[in-house]
Amino acid sequence: MKALLFISLALAGCTVGPNYEKPRTKVTATYKAVGLSSPPPSGSWWSSFGDAKLSALLSQVDQENPQAQAALARLDQSRAILGLRRSDLLPSVTGEVLGTRQQDSTRDIFPIPPDPYSRFRSTLNLSYEIDFWGRVRRGVTQQQALSQAAAADYVTALLSTKAELARDYLALRHLDQEIQLLRDTIGLREENEKLVQARLDAGDTTAIDSSRARTQTETARADLHRLTQRRTELENAIAVLAGRNPSAFKIAVAKPPRTPAIPAGVPADLLRRRPDVAATERRLAAASEQIGINLANYLPRVSLTATGGYAALNTSDLFQRNSRLWNVSPNVVFPISTFGRKEKSKNQALASYREALENHRASVLRAFRDVENALSGITNLDRALAAQTKSAEAAKEALRLVKLRYEAGLVSFFEVIDSQRQQLLEQRALSQTREARQQATVQLIQALGGGWK
Repeated sequence: MKALLFISLALAGCTVGPNYEKPRTKVTATYKAVGLSSPPPSGSWWSSFGDAKLSALLSQVDQENPQAQAALARLDQSRAILGLRRSDLLPSVTGEVLGTRQQDSTRDIFPIPPDPYSRFRSTLNLSYEIDFWGRVRRGVTQQQALSQAAAADYVTALLSTKAELARDYLALRHLDQEIQLLRDTIGLREENEKLVQARLDAGDTTAIDSSRARTQTETARADLHRLTQRRTELENAIAVLAGRNPSAFKIAVAKPPRTPAIPAGVPADLLRRRPDVAATERRLAAASEQIGINLANYLPRVSLTATGGYAALNTSDLFQRNSRLWNVSPNVVFPISTFGRKEKSKNQALASYREALENHRASVLRAFRDVENALSGITNLDRALAAQTKSAEAAKEALRLVKLRYEAGLVSFFEVIDSQRQQLLEQRALSQTREARQQATVQLIQALGGGWK
């Protein structure tokens, strides 16, 4: 056995095909939308929102989300295949125990016993392919790269699922805020209806004002039902993402979490943090190894087989010294004519490598696009939020002044209703802008690779 391993190691010194080199990607010194800052935090990025419920839900994704578990199963499969590829580097040893009762033809070329007889055999069989051209070793290296790609896919699935859950959760929390706003508005408008009705009974106003007041109340109530339905849909979506049954899942009403400040980091660091970019780079490495494998498939293949054991016609003689047998058989198989298959196989592997290279380049470009979009969104939404805050405050002040004028008899009730409607629109727009700003934060976290290390 030691001699066999020594010979195989001596022979397996050369490989065919190109050796993989990681592609170099040019990156700028800073992102277009923002200057340099400290790298984003790794690990539990959701803790920066300071929301215990959100943290609890996202922690469940690792163990409960079906998509994440499916990606983990694919990673386990890839690791198992890697173990099989590594076993190809070692000889295959099998045991054989045989006992037969037979009658041979008396018309054969060798003399045989005239009567039925028994044969017994007990051997160990060894077979081993000497990896002369590196075909087996490249297969191992290729599967290592594919396993690393599967690990990156798993991280991508986790990050994508957690980001989706975070977005749904933030949308739900801001819906809670809008729903409460509508409920408060409905209460105020019901009070308006009572006041208008009292003035109508006293002859101080007309039925038109009463109808307008009732219209505004019912409009707000219809909006409330629509938002309540949307909240239910978001709650059910969160349940599925967390691996829970929607029928037994509830999220209590609460305020939206704080908006964390997420630094952009250095652009060059993005390629290390993005799991999807890592996955395409590892698949590129696997495609490079396939070139050497395809070339080696059309070169001479050297293998050794060996058998050692005992054989006898009687069990009592099976393990006697004279019953021993052995054989060693080197075997070389080489192609004489492939009718162009070798060149076509090489071209196919080269084309697959080019495809993998372009897929990797595309993933790098998408990564920078995602970060630039998120950073630009945060910058512009901060400005929009400041402007919307001023607009909501102005609408609130306008309503106060219109009410004073109405009480003084200077304007009709229509002006009051219109100012109330405008204030509600501004308040809801402010809540929606705050939500969009938090959604942009999640988008940036995902674009930067989240907790990817």
